Amino acid sequence: MDRDEKYNIARKRAKAKIDFLRHLITYIIVIAFLAIVNNMTWGGYQWWLWAALGWGIGIVSHFFQVYAFKGSLFEERMIERELDMMDDEERNPRK
Repeated sequence: MDRDEKYNIARKRAKAKIDFLRHLITYIIVIAFLAIVNNMTWGGYQWWLWAALGWGIGIVSHFFQVYAFKGSLFEERMIERELDMMDDEERNPRK
């Protein structure tokens, strides 16, 4: 792998992490706003928790995509594996 390929991979990973942080910050701001509106207008039923839960599932999913599965890193490994298998088949054709 040459320098340009490594740079492009690093750039994709950095962008994915920045996108996750933007998503998380937006989530925190919006959910905080909804909680404030809920408690200032009608402090009884805490309906904002439903939005926090639903969107929170998306945040957790986004986190796993970026940090646990490394986003495109998993895909790149699978592509490399498939390419290796294709190369092996070309070198050792089955009869």
